[in-house]
Amino acid sequence: MAYIDEATINAIRRKHPIKEIVERYVSLTKKGDDYWGLCPFHADNNASMSVSTRLDMFQCFACKKAGNVFNFVAGMENISYGDAIRLLAREDGFEVGNTSNYVNPHIKDYEVMNLAIKYYQNNINSILGDNAIKYLLARDIDRETIQKFEIGLSISKQPLTPFLLNKYDLNQLIDLGLTNTDSKDIFTDRIMIPIHDLNGNPIGFGGRIYQTRDDSKYINTKATKIFDKSNILYNYHRAHTKLVKDETIIIMEGYFDVIRASTIGVNNCVAPMGTSLTKNHIQILKKITNKVILCFDGDDAGKMATIRAIPLFENSGIEVKVIRLEEKDPDEFIIKRGKDAFLDKINNPINVIEFKMQLLSEEKNLNDTKEASLYMDEMIKELTKESDDILIELTLKRLATKFQVEYDTLKARFNQYKNNQKNKMTNKTIEAKNIKKIPNKYGQATDNLLYYMIVSGEVVTVAETNVSMIMDNKKRRLFNEIIYYYHKYGELVIADFITYLTMKTDVADTFESIINNNLKLEYTWEEIDDYIKCVNEYYKKNIIDKLKLDLSREPDPMKQANILKEIMKIRGVKTSD
Repeated sequence: MAYIDEATINAIRRKHPIKEIVERYVSLTKKGDDYWGLCPFHADNNASMSVSTRLDMFQCFACKKAGNVFNFVAGMENISYGDAIRLLAREDGFEVGNTSNYVNPHIKDYEVMNLAIKYYQNNINSILGDNAIKYLLARDIDRETIQKFEIGLSISKQPLTPFLLNKYDLNQLIDLGLTNTDSKDIFTDRIMIPIHDLNGNPIGFGGRIYQTRDDSKYINTKATKIFDKSNILYNYHRAHTKLVKDETIIIMEGYFDVIRASTIGVNNCVAPMGTSLTKNHIQILKKITNKVILCFDGDDAGKMATIRAIPLFENSGIEVKVIRLEEKDPDEFIIKRGKDAFLDKINNPINVIEFKMQLLSEEKNLNDTKEASLYMDEMIKELTKESDDILIELTLKRLATKFQVEYDTLKARFNQYKNNQKNKMTNKTIEAKNIKKIPNKYGQATDNLLYYMIVSGEVVTVAETNVSMIMDNKKRRLFNEIIYYYHKYGELVIADFITYLTMKTDVADTFESIINNNLKLEYTWEEIDDYIKCVNEYYKKNIIDKLKLDLSREPDPMKQANILKEIMKIRGVKTSD
């Protein structure tokens, strides 16, 4: 997908004032100079989102999401930043997809991967693919599904590499994980399942054996410049377009689980492709839903994967429920028990507490009084983590009935653990406050200086002249980007600057954290001078600390004297030669 030149992007943005666009989705109320409303990117009850017509940007002071009109539309429509630009451009009656001065650096890589998909598809539809087709049909994967998921076949008799070398360089094929250094295919005689990134660009493959024995049932594309499993969820690019508001994403373990679910009309499934869920996966999912169902394999490994995943979602504020299967995996469950049985599972997932009750009961002999007591104790501890009062009460009553124990006894134990928990949290808060008595003056001064550079060209000029160096790498990059942008355009329009930073991910993240400091827009030159002094003092301290280290390691007295002179000079102490 081509990128659009900055001038065009900024022109489109100016035609779509952010207040008008936000009001399509959220009711806004004017308070002071800005407009406020419920943030649509988290469960908001306090109208935490501000929309500034002066800065032409939105900002949530609870979840910290901020940006210009394109960021907002991209978040609301579950689309990329570029697609948000195109969406608003089309409202003005013109297409901007071919006006780019810039090209996605991976466009040629996607082209290669697309051609590989077509080649593998051609293989599976040829006479050499008959056995693979028979294998898939035997697994109840019909031709329509094969086509939908672009399933293909790698064949040793018809290797991919020679075909691609007619047009592409060998090193590119090696870099993309298609070919080894001997010009041989990485994938041979395997059913090929294409993997796409979040925007639907083809980036890799999963290859499955189908008529041979191999220690590796599946092999995936190696990590490449476009393929990183920690940032990819199989079928995400299809699943998120099927979601309606408040719908749930179902997370499975493997390709064929997702493909199988699709055959019975369940299209909101994704899979982490044989790897554990990562924090990156959680953040990806959080953008499109606040509800997930974990439907991992029915074996012990699937159980452990569920246990590991639950806290990741809970810590991110995503509601998580669980499906436990009697069969090996969703693929096998659907084949053996049918569509209705699986839909019943989806419609009636168990909550986390219920899952933990099942889990703990499997580990203990509940006919034994001591083990039953331990079981109840552990369940009560788990309940202290729960915020739903009704669920807590129902679970305690259920335990009381099951084990014939007074409800008040269990409730008293629950309150005891809850109070202990509160005391621990209070102590931690006190400790944290004590630690914060020594503030990070340099970090705060740097953040404040960058904030005022973003809102004032005058501050940019003064900072450029007087700041020695910012020691933090990311903040130094943002500092330099602000100066570059100001010199290039003669002003810094925040909404346009956000577009400029979109291509610089780590700098964009730093910008968002700085802008979320929510300082007053007015400043005094005395404040700016103090920030610059603090930044420079920290730089001097770092230089002096390095020189002191050099001094401690230097055996030569003459060189020691020179280092001492340098230290004194930086400190501003006059020395005689």
